[in-house]
Amino acid sequence: MWCSLQYLLLLTAIVATASSPSTPTRYINLPTKTNVSNALYQYLSTSTNDSSRKLQTFDALNEIFAEISLDLPDATVDRSGLEITITELVCRDLNVGDIQIDHEIQSPTSQKVGVNVIGIKIICNFRYAYRWTIFSGEGAGNAVLDPTSNASIDMEFKSKDYTMYPPTDVDVADCRTDVQIADMNFDGDGVGILSGILNLFEGLLRDTIEGELNTLVCNELSGLGDEALDEFLLTVSTQLDVFLEPEFAGTNPLYFEDSLELHAGSDGLPLYLDFQEMKNSTGLINSAWEEVDKLFTVSNATEGIPFNNIMRDYVLDESQLLEIDPSILSSANSFFNGHDMLTETSMSIKSIKIKGLDSFTKMDVLKAIGKHTLWNSVQLDYLDVVVEIESVMKASSKDDAVIVAENSPPIKELFTVDFKVTDITVDFSIFLGINLDTLGNLQLGSVLDMTSIFPCLLNAIDNLSITELSVKVEDMVPPTLSGFLDSGVDYLISKGAKSLFHMYEAVLIRAMPNFFDSFVREKLNEFLTDFGEVDGCPEPDSSLKGIVDFRALLLPVQRSVELLGSGDSPYGSLVRSIYGVVEKLMAASDENGLSQMNSIIKTMTASQSNVQGDLSFPGELFGTKMNVALNGLNAAIELSMKDLAVTNIDTLGAPITLLQPMKGESSVLNNSVSIGVSDAVRTSFTLKVMGKGDEVEVNNELELGISMSNVDMMLELLAEIQEEPFLQFPVRDITNMNCWLATVVRPILNNYGVREGEADSGIVLRKVSVAVAEAGLDMKCIECTSPLLLDMQDVLTSQKG
Repeated sequence: MWCSLQYLLLLTAIVATASSPSTPTRYINLPTKTNVSNALYQYLSTSTNDSSRKLQTFDALNEIFAEISLDLPDATVDRSGLEITITELVCRDLNVGDIQIDHEIQSPTSQKVGVNVIGIKIICNFRYAYRWTIFSGEGAGNAVLDPTSNASIDMEFKSKDYTMYPPTDVDVADCRTDVQIADMNFDGDGVGILSGILNLFEGLLRDTIEGELNTLVCNELSGLGDEALDEFLLTVSTQLDVFLEPEFAGTNPLYFEDSLELHAGSDGLPLYLDFQEMKNSTGLINSAWEEVDKLFTVSNATEGIPFNNIMRDYVLDESQLLEIDPSILSSANSFFNGHDMLTETSMSIKSIKIKGLDSFTKMDVLKAIGKHTLWNSVQLDYLDVVVEIESVMKASSKDDAVIVAENSPPIKELFTVDFKVTDITVDFSIFLGINLDTLGNLQLGSVLDMTSIFPCLLNAIDNLSITELSVKVEDMVPPTLSGFLDSGVDYLISKGAKSLFHMYEAVLIRAMPNFFDSFVREKLNEFLTDFGEVDGCPEPDSSLKGIVDFRALLLPVQRSVELLGSGDSPYGSLVRSIYGVVEKLMAASDENGLSQMNSIIKTMTASQSNVQGDLSFPGELFGTKMNVALNGLNAAIELSMKDLAVTNIDTLGAPITLLQPMKGESSVLNNSVSIGVSDAVRTSFTLKVMGKGDEVEVNNELELGISMSNVDMMLELLAEIQEEPFLQFPVRDITNMNCWLATVVRPILNNYGVREGEADSGIVLRKVSVAVAEAGLDMKCIECTSPLLLDMQDVLTSQKG
């Protein structure tokens, strides 16, 4: 905006000097061409053709002009023996009627920008001294510019090919001016003949000055293409060329991992977490990984990618925007500071808001392409970035300042810049060196609060580097700028931004892959390096030395108070948040009335047995051999059990209650579950009994099974967990049940192992209730030599059995 204002000030200053007489051989002393061109550039290089636009209002802009004055250089002119020296030339009450900007794409190599300033009005006051033959004197005068005065210029911006290269040259194709002085008045100091002399020559002086000014304006503007604008375009082109050549071929995302020499950890195992091993593992880790994958996969066409819902619920605000603190981009208060002969201007970013972070259309993430390198590819429908900028402008304090406004307060303006890109594809790879020793030594109490998880995880990351970054967009929407002083200023800035956009759009899209993979990736890695050096992981609260209160650990404050809890939150928000999600799942049911927890069970069991809802433990579970001598029977007996299987675990009814705190009890948890609701739960195993004695030999191998339908189980559990070992619990032992048992309060036992003192302490099943609607026992002989077993098989398989 301010470059446009400065151009208008300079242009009207040139026109305003028409109040000074002139000769064809001596020009008025004006600011240098370099100063003029610097102020004119951004305005002259902006806009698009819009001949049908509404007439804009520049009232607010003219109010600013009314508060300032143009202090112009002294000038001496002579004509037909009359010599006049003009001093103290100050112009005020500047007013602009209208400004029109045209932008035209003439060919693949040429674009034209036209600027037309209409209705320039200004009043100039000055002191003068004259000499004519034997007469001389001095006095004061003023001049008023005709409001029909105007000036226009057409500039041609050239490129080898706008689809491939930025513009590098600009020529002034046409310049047209029509400066008209409406009135000139003079008052003499002492010599009465003075005013008559000036009035006699006013008409001749008016024509001469107008002609000289029309020529002067175009001469100054025509030089812009040869100096400042060409230099500016070449500078921009040089900066862009770095990212245009060579064509983007991508970066080897494994270069960092391949060049790194890793040593073993303290336990002799690999130092860093191996993502490929995690991905290929079985059991709980693999199930968790698959559940995470589901967050990035389209579940159905209506709901889209679940990750979008996570962004809306936990990251974005109610308007689905993410607001970024501008200080993370720069620690300086302003990103632009300029001081020239016209103004002293500073600009600072007040806010950055991003919309579209919930428009993911495809996510292929967390792919372990190396042991420690994860490849990711995401696609978004759009990204809309709105930047709020504050601009502060005041009169220049330089010695050669044109604008004089010593007592005027700074002019502050708050405006927004909105730019949007669509169909974005981002491919990036991250080397993530998570030190297993450091991670394992993390204490549970340090990460119980959600805000502490990220800084604590950062402490465990020895190396974090973006090894590949590619960003591609299908289209860029012309930026819009709004919030300016009035519609006229909005028009100028928006048209200027669109003109630059059309000149550079194709080039920016072409340069984007190299720009992000080199410059942006380098800056991000510098930021990650500095950010990772900050130690923000807190120590567990050492003042907690009592018994864990499950009401405070699992429930929000209000619900905890309702159960007669203290209402404190000594254990952070992590467990509470996880339990809140699990509670919703336990309460939810599908269309058949079954618990939605069955979907999780299906995934976990399938990873273990390859069959949804089944658990399988093939092989021998235990075996023993013994010699028996009883009542004359001497035999060697071999007993073993193998191939344990549990089927139809995914038949839970809704709702389910697990680990639910109870009113007035800090360490008691209520549990209730219904299983076998749709299909009977069956547990089976193979039993083998072999015996050989003096008079007997048996060889029995049989499969035993028990089936139960509609089993209701209720369990009231007392679990007294000590706060200190719980909070100091190392993450590496989180799957070790023995370590968890070590946190339980130890009951006092006598010499015979019997509890003394309080009966209920440590872990106690206070109440157990099981109700089975239907149960059945089945047996199948694989190899049975005992006739009794064959008879039992027949009975159990019959309807009566």
